[in-house]
Amino acid sequence: MTTLVTGASGHLGANLVRRLLKDGQAVRVLLRQGNNNAAVAGLDVERVYGDLRNKSSIVAAVKGCEYVYHTAAKISTLYGYPHLQQELYDCNVLGTRYLLHAAIETGVNRVVVTSSCEAMGYKVGEPNNENTPVYPFASILPYALTKVFAEHEC
Repeated sequence: MTTLVTGASGHLGANLVRRLLKDGQAVRVLLRQGNNNAAVAGLDVERVYGDLRNKSSIVAAVKGCEYVYHTAAKISTLYGYPHLQQELYDCNVLGTRYLLHAAIETGVNRVVVTSSCEAMGYKVGEPNNENTPVYPFASILPYALTKVFAEHEC
């Protein structure tokens, strides 16, 4: 049984990989060539290289896996320029779509998609959770908007 983890070079993904290894799981990690992948250095994992924006590399990464943990995301706290907004959308929204479709096509048993509090709405003075709707007319950063859209893909 192999488990794929996207975003393994990030904080959440790197800790998840270590936990899965501790639990005796066979782990495959999707890494981007040329990125800082030091978080998985020295770990007994299968490394595959690809990009969430590339459907064929996602299908190849998912193939043969029973479980997928999707922790990868392009993060930004800026409004940015149109090309940055496009990259956020392509990575976070289309990448999630491609991953979910690949999981269906290749027979993955379970996909866990991690998101962000940015995907939830909020009401001042009230606790928020995944049932708190996003108010569509609020000022929202492009990153947050992509996380909302990625939730819709799920």
